[in-house]
Amino acid sequence: MLERAYKILTIVAVIALFTACKSYNVLRDGTPEEKFEHAKTLFEKEEYVKVAKIMEPIYVRFRQTTNAEMADWMVSYSFYRMGNYDLASYLLNNFAREYPSSPRAEEAVFLAAESSYKISPEYYLDPTHTEKAVTVLQRYIDTYPDGRFIEQADKMVRELNYKLERKAYEIAYNYYRLEEYHAAIVAFSGVLDDMPSTSFREKIMYYRLKSAYIYARESVADKQLERYTDAMTYARLFSRTFPNSEFKEDVDKVTALIESETASVEKAMSNLGKDASEVSKKELKKELKKEKKQK
Repeated sequence: MLERAYKILTIVAVIALFTACKSYNVLRDGTPEEKFEHAKTLFEKEEYVKVAKIMEPIYVRFRQTTNAEMADWMVSYSFYRMGNYDLASYLLNNFAREYPSSPRAEEAVFLAAESSYKISPEYYLDPTHTEKAVTVLQRYIDTYPDGRFIEQADKMVRELNYKLERKAYEIAYNYYRLEEYHAAIVAFSGVLDDMPSTSFREKIMYYRLKSAYIYARESVADKQLERYTDAMTYARLFSRTFPNSEFKEDVDKVTALIESETASVEKAMSNLGKDASEVSKKELKKELKKEKKQK
């Protein structure tokens, strides 16, 4: 029994050695066609690292041949399965463009998009890859609205858009945090213009109102009334849009302050008997102090 087992193991070892030698000879001295056939065998076994190593130097030689599509697919799909997503995205996109009628075309478009998704960085880093991933995923959704991967694509687009929205919000909020209130107002408004359905809409409108109020309060005399008017516009818009907001109590307080301070500025201006452009901040501040004492 042991002798028979030993013979079987010996035969298996000899076959393995012969196969390895044959593979080595093909890789060393074989023609591109022989290497291609060997790579196909490895591809079926899911040995993608070996396939990529064989096919990368030679796959372009198969252009304009009957093996072109398979050669391009093997090399691009192998890089995808190896996790080399940057190169895989490029190659898979090329595959989809070269072979739009291929039964693999839809999968190539999706995998190219998914590869871009996988290399999208955290929200606080450069958004270039994230923006590219959204573009290519949306292209897949538009091209294959009933495609096999449509649910996955929709989910990835939502995740990527959230990253872009959060980055835009954090940039605007940073202006608010640094007390650069005019820049914050501009940035918050820009996010709402570019991303009207953003999940950060409530926070953006809240901090824009807060920025506008403080900006008006700290403005020069001849700009205060105009800026309080802007702040009141933001307050009313917020209250209409989010009547049950978690910020409602604070928004109501800020709205009351805007109304009170607007009335005080108007009365102080009237008492000074000057045009707004002629009133200095110092004069207005002094007159407002008088108003507060009288109250």
